[in-house]
Amino acid sequence: MSSTLTSEFRKQTRGSVDLVVKNARLLLESGATRGGIGVSNGRIVVIASDEHLPDASEVIDVDGKILMPGLIDAHAHIHDPTMLDHEDFTTGSMAAAAGGITTIIDMPLTNQVDSIKDVEEKISQGESMSVIDFTFYAGMMNSQNVGMIHALIEKGIGAFKTFTCEPYETNKGVIAKCLSEVSEYGGHLTVHAEDQGILDEFAKEMDGDWDAPISHSLARPNIAEDLAVRSCIDIVEQTGGHLHIAHVTTREAILEIEKARLRGNMVTTEVCPQHLVFFRDDMNRLGPKSKLNPPLRAKEDRAALWSALLRGSIDMVASDHAPCPIEKKEAGLGDIREAWSGVDGTQMILRVLLSEGINRGRLSLSRLLRVGSRNAARIFGLYPKKGVLRVDSDADFVIIDQTKEEKITTDMMFSKCGWTLYDGMTMKGVPVMTFSRGLKVYNEGQITGKPGHGRFQAMGSGNRPDGE
Repeated sequence: MSSTLTSEFRKQTRGSVDLVVKNARLLLESGATRGGIGVSNGRIVVIASDEHLPDASEVIDVDGKILMPGLIDAHAHIHDPTMLDHEDFTTGSMAAAAGGITTIIDMPLTNQVDSIKDVEEKISQGESMSVIDFTFYAGMMNSQNVGMIHALIEKGIGAFKTFTCEPYETNKGVIAKCLSEVSEYGGHLTVHAEDQGILDEFAKEMDGDWDAPISHSLARPNIAEDLAVRSCIDIVEQTGGHLHIAHVTTREAILEIEKARLRGNMVTTEVCPQHLVFFRDDMNRLGPKSKLNPPLRAKEDRAALWSALLRGSIDMVASDHAPCPIEKKEAGLGDIREAWSGVDGTQMILRVLLSEGINRGRLSLSRLLRVGSRNAARIFGLYPKKGVLRVDSDADFVIIDQTKEEKITTDMMFSKCGWTLYDGMTMKGVPVMTFSRGLKVYNEGQITGKPGHGRFQAMGSGNRPDGE
């Protein structure tokens, strides 16, 4: 650790703290360095070289492993009161903790969250059930609830979801109104961007071919995403506000987002781990489990996603975690249209970034920090309380063994669904311990935190990180 950094924090290292983690490779905003942290009352109070760390009630020597801010999963469907057989705050947050995630942003699945009562009920449910901290989206936004945006922002719900396609398709007028409202009050509008007209027409060409899972992807071509992204960008150029494109999957959509940013628009985006690992030709092998929206794309799109992630055109990796009981997937064995659309993912984000990114030379450690933690905290108004290692930030962090190999099995997964799209894969790079506000909630394959530890986190207005 540099002498400047040590000197800066030396005055804060007197006395005793609750926890010291030492002999770590710290991923700070300024870069990677050797040292450790001290934690008291759930917050980081010391960052220093090992010799300047204070005494502590508990000391953990991590033997040179990486210590980075806990990840933020900014798109997960973990608690819908009408679909608790899929996932709930307890099982979903356990899966997240096992993946090095310390804050999860839940998104509506089928049940509307668009009133003060809905928000208060969901906060209560989360704070009684979640193992880690959480916040959540309002939605799905439509012409009836767009007027609630200001009131919901006042309650700490700063993110709103809408669709340009079924099952929650809305029109351009609603999107324009939503963007105008979030522009005035400091929120964020996230759009699932696929053009419904394109989907309708291409689906007609699949008649008689729905027994092949790949038909689901062929019926939802790149152009559907490209046109919808372009349309939403056209609107935000007129209204202002923060437009966030959910789960980008195509090279064409990335180009549209890059051009929009060059014109000064506040447009951010995310990619999902499943789109970084699998591609369209895997679908017939994987079967109905691989059905999701947007679908798996071509190899060229997957390569474009990795490239955009490295250079900063994609801001974050989010799971779109939306698993289901296996029978809802198996319903599509003869007709892919009958299968549930959605896969697991929250436990896999960091593993994918380490194994397929860091260890394959597709990603740097500095980008890992940004796309896993810091950018989501900045964009969704949680920074610097979350997303960074900084004095006075919450002591949310994960310990990583970059060289450890791990075979993914259903037995190691904490999701309620009982299956994983990654079953049988061997990955290199493993989260071994996760801490939420100084409490160890995951340790070497075991959940050590308890439901009810998690606390609701109000969103601020957020912004796109400078230089990203």
